[in-house]
Amino acid sequence: MAAAVFRSFGPPSVLQLEDDFPRPSRRKGELLIKVMAASINPIDWKTRKGEVPRFAVTRPKIPGGDVAGLVEEADPGSQFKPGDRVFGCNGNQNLWSTYGTYAEYAVAHEDSVLPIPEGWSFNEAAAVPLAAMTAWQAMQPSMPLQDKRVLVHAGAGGVGSFAVQIAKAQGAWVATTCSGKNTAFVSETLGADLAIDYTKEKFEEACGEPLDLVVDTIGGDYELRSLPLLKRSGHFANILNSGFMHQYGPVKGPVLLTYYTARGMLLGAISGPRYTFTIMKHQAQHGLGELVELMKAGKLKVTIHEVLPLAEAAKAHEISETGRVRGKLVLQVATE
Repeated sequence: MAAAVFRSFGPPSVLQLEDDFPRPSRRKGELLIKVMAASINPIDWKTRKGEVPRFAVTRPKIPGGDVAGLVEEADPGSQFKPGDRVFGCNGNQNLWSTYGTYAEYAVAHEDSVLPIPEGWSFNEAAAVPLAAMTAWQAMQPSMPLQDKRVLVHAGAGGVGSFAVQIAKAQGAWVATTCSGKNTAFVSETLGADLAIDYTKEKFEEACGEPLDLVVDTIGGDYELRSLPLLKRSGHFANILNSGFMHQYGPVKGPVLLTYYTARGMLLGAISGPRYTFTIMKHQAQHGLGELVELMKAGKLKVTIHEVLPLAEAAKAHEISETGRVRGKLVLQVATE
């Protein structure tokens, strides 16, 4: 099968299209899926660059966890049958798995996918799972969000754009940080009540009253500046961000991340606000079903920054690494 594969760590150019990579083997309880579309998430290029524990990364590796496609094979008696349109996160963005979703075929356990809602394209569906489920799971400890005050950092990005919409769907007041070019997008398209242009104003001054929830996809000094804005009963959701690494480098950054995460959790347990560190669970029961209902109700929209063919996976990584993506990048693997 054709697949985008890296066999060594390095720049986007190490991610190469291979035409004869072996198909994944389906095990009991799994589906073999003909991939129609996959999407790019930061964990994909961080793994390729070696910004994760390299000893844990299986190589060769096909990146990707998000998938939308057609069931090719299923167990006898499965709730799914060949030809069904499904989407989900197969969890194989994890370091130790060879078979991600940047390929013509992928495997996923039955409990990690759901039928694609009527009217949604494969490209749209592929853009949802990992980012939207991460947002859902990060915010879940604070749900329901009715009448709560929420701050989402980087609201124009993948996780951030879903977090804004989920919070608004539940009746929260939502502020979000973004660049000046995205203020209209987060307000008019996503529904944020307050768009804060981080190049012109400090979010801690713009937010006004104390907050109930901060969803932080950036980290670093954003975390340190956000925590004092929370009520004692509030909640700080750290979404596996790399802000400290970007600000302080690969040696000091991880030390600071570990220190401030441990400090936040300890102080949160003693006196508040609550501090959580989100590691996304890929099974559909962890939010995908609720997201499908929002999709069906028209309360969750997908913004696709660009659709590229599988052969341009390396280019997609280049674009994603700029940190200037509005919504999601999608790889179109096949057409119906």
